[in-house]
Amino acid sequence: MISILNTLYSTVTRAGAPLIDSLFATLKGRSTFFENESASKELVEKFKSVDILDKASILLTPTGYSSGAIHNVKPDSTPFGDLAFTRTSSATRTNEQGLVEVLAANTPRIDYSTGVGIVSLEKSSTNQIRYSEDFSNALWQTVGVILTSSTGTNPKGESATIYAIKGNYAQGGLEANMASAAAGNGVGVSCWVRKKNGVGTTNVIIGYADSSSVYTNTVSVGADWQRITYTSTGYTGANRFYIDAAGVSVDDTIEIWGAQVEKTGTGESGKVTSYIPTTSTAETRTAGEYIDGGHVSLINSPSGVLFVERQCFGSSSNEWILLTATGEDETISVGIYGNNNSGNSARVKTSTSTLYKGFGGSKLNMDKLAVKWDGTSVKTFRNGALFQTGTLLGGFTANQLTELHLSTGQVFYGRLKQLAVFNEALTDAEIIALTT
Repeated sequence: MISILNTLYSTVTRAGAPLIDSLFATLKGRSTFFENESASKELVEKFKSVDILDKASILLTPTGYSSGAIHNVKPDSTPFGDLAFTRTSSATRTNEQGLVEVLAANTPRIDYSTGVGIVSLEKSSTNQIRYSEDFSNALWQTVGVILTSSTGTNPKGESATIYAIKGNYAQGGLEANMASAAAGNGVGVSCWVRKKNGVGTTNVIIGYADSSSVYTNTVSVGADWQRITYTSTGYTGANRFYIDAAGVSVDDTIEIWGAQVEKTGTGESGKVTSYIPTTSTAETRTAGEYIDGGHVSLINSPSGVLFVERQCFGSSSNEWILLTATGEDETISVGIYGNNNSGNSARVKTSTSTLYKGFGGSKLNMDKLAVKWDGTSVKTFRNGALFQTGTLLGGFTANQLTELHLSTGQVFYGRLKQLAVFNEALTDAEIIALTT
């Protein structure tokens, strides 16, 4: 039976290949940056295999983008319904080659730090550590360790000065003051490290405070660069960065690059976000925002389906992906959001009624979620199962839903693997197949 299903899937995939190739050829032609093609085509092939590709009016994968916009795979003719993107600062990502790459302001990020290409959208954050790559600066202090330098390849793939520390954690470590203390805030501490010499792995301690009283995480590292982290479980009185090799020998040497300490909101646990390089001052990566996507012709207000595969980074507020009326107004809308207690919910809000239905699971997981509305009912689906059904007392009129936003007053911060809008209410079986 399995072999028959595999043969059927392969046959359908081959039949859909010319159409999919055509869609991606159009996408490539109108994109300044084009990547992740093979993985994105596999996502689109799933739509074709369950015979709903033609029914998708908007289809977004992490593939084509330009300064100020990420481009949809569908539609492949105007109006394209692309999402506009803004971020006033530069930002870094892990690219397809596994290297740290700096992207200019207003350039969308397809990040590969999880091993697959995903659209990444982060909150504003500040690296409180100055001279994040220059550990010879006077702001860095060595306590019981020896700091050395040599020329090597850094995590950006560049030939540069690389610093290393050698010593015993019981005697101290490498430390630096934060630009501003984190009293009342959670902290996320991070740094790239690798073992410089010897066999096997070396334990590295990373954390905050000084060597006499540290709060740390211990990680085993090998010969390849890896980013190690520590996050507080609540608010702290942190004011320093701390790292040391915790090997059994004082000769254990680790190379280090890209130190970072970030503060979260008052009373929140710590978080680590993408790297923010610094020199003489603390530096801030501003928040990104995707807005003004879709088009009235691409959204059938009386009935339809909104589908996403996404993971929220988590915050104390709701995190929305919305089909809305003109502008970022939520008064009339269909939305999928991670709520502030980490759950997943859908909301359908017409001019006469508002209905909330859950999806189950946690917004912190990468899930396939779909909400279906048809004028009288609303259904939610997660990972191949119908989850909840509700009655809608008053539906949308024609042309009420006109735009797509990943960010509104309560913004979406997280990873987005794919998104689709359907101009009709698919059957339950079709949605179950799509979200499986």
